[in-house]
Amino acid sequence: MCMRQLTRWCRGVIAIAGICAITARADTQDKTSQPSAQGLAEQVALKDAKFACPMEKHPDETDPHKRGAYLAIEPGDCPWCGMTLKPAGELTWIKARKAAQGGEVAYTCPDHQHVFSKTGDKCPRCQKELSPFKVMYTCPNPQHASVVRAEPGACPHERRKLTPFRGIWLSSNMADRNVPPNPEVARQAEYHCPLHPLVHSDKPGNCTICAGALAPTGEIDSARTEKQPQKTVPAGAKYACPMKECWHFAPQAGRCPECGMQTKPIDEVSWAGVLPKEAPRVTGIDYVCPMHADRVQRPEPGACPVCGMQLVNADALSTPASPPAAIAAQMNYLMEHYLALQRRFSSDRSDDVALHALGLVGAADQIIKHLEQPNDDLLKRVLEAARTLRGAALKLTGKSLDDDRVTFVALSGAMRKLVEKVRPGRQQYPRIYIFHCPMTKGDWLQTTDDMANPFYGFKMLKCGELQATQ
Repeated sequence: MCMRQLTRWCRGVIAIAGICAITARADTQDKTSQPSAQGLAEQVALKDAKFACPMEKHPDETDPHKRGAYLAIEPGDCPWCGMTLKPAGELTWIKARKAAQGGEVAYTCPDHQHVFSKTGDKCPRCQKELSPFKVMYTCPNPQHASVVRAEPGACPHERRKLTPFRGIWLSSNMADRNVPPNPEVARQAEYHCPLHPLVHSDKPGNCTICAGALAPTGEIDSARTEKQPQKTVPAGAKYACPMKECWHFAPQAGRCPECGMQTKPIDEVSWAGVLPKEAPRVTGIDYVCPMHADRVQRPEPGACPVCGMQLVNADALSTPASPPAAIAAQMNYLMEHYLALQRRFSSDRSDDVALHALGLVGAADQIIKHLEQPNDDLLKRVLEAARTLRGAALKLTGKSLDDDRVTFVALSGAMRKLVEKVRPGRQQYPRIYIFHCPMTKGDWLQTTDDMANPFYGFKMLKCGELQATQ
């Protein structure tokens, strides 16, 4: 064989070897890139799922895509938490989702209807199992209570955001006791909410939107007739939204939280300029709850029976003029409830724990409402911390000090993250001390430097170290 032929032969061998190597790599890539049967199972639709993880949520997962439900078509173990998958037909949360037919599912307690949870759990007040329901939406303006939707959106009569409320029960044991929301049924009911007339009942109870007491229909109708001419500009208000439908007043210039328009001086707003400038004071009401001013009004100072907060002077309470101001106010409320719990746990007390826990839930709900579509990473972290705090607060019951202290570790961690992102007002909380417990690996907050460990109480009251001061 001549040298030229040998060279050609060698080149051919090298080329063939190269083709084989490329083919082998391609085969390997095809095999590794092909999703496994388990991977395909993760993507099945709810209607096709034959197995599922008993955990409806996986909040501890670092990957946001793995914090929801895990559905599968084959039996096995959940790759996210390790639990054995169960037949879909045996899981309550699967039944609820299918019954909702694609609608949003939430949970509440039949006896404490102000409890609103995104996942099934126990009621923080009575420890009953929460029951699932299909979330419905209605306009918060009582004049448009006939607007009922299965999905969130805006009221067609105005730009106000629809409010979620308890709709159709999805659990079989509760379905017979409730009916779908219907304006006609509400009008004929013996009781309904003075502010949300779509919420109705044949017996006394509480509104599923605002938790206020239901009132006899006849009394509400007569009260509305008497109060309609009494509409006035709230005390201290200097600006108003140009849209009368929003009925928004504020002491400072800003944007309307309902429609987003820039507020104007009251005298420049045609519909507001003709109203009386001062709202009539209600005789005997000097103190109100900052979180429930419309429901808790007293002639003397004290604690709110709904959330446990200290009542404040009615004249000193103002309505936040913007979403940031509203969030700042809620952070002060969060801090007050948190400190009340910290003091109780550090002194081995469990009185009013559930009351302050629900106060935390209410304040967290307001923060979450104003951060439904965060536009930067900071607000996203605030939203995540608020949701974590809310979930932990719902688990506090006041029945077991040991169990509540375990929950308080997670709650305190979320509270620290919130405070570091959005600090409560310095006028009310000049110094915030952040302590670390080496035993629980948890942090807690105080407004004094006199260390009082809430995770162990008197057993190890001084167990901890000061980490930071804000």
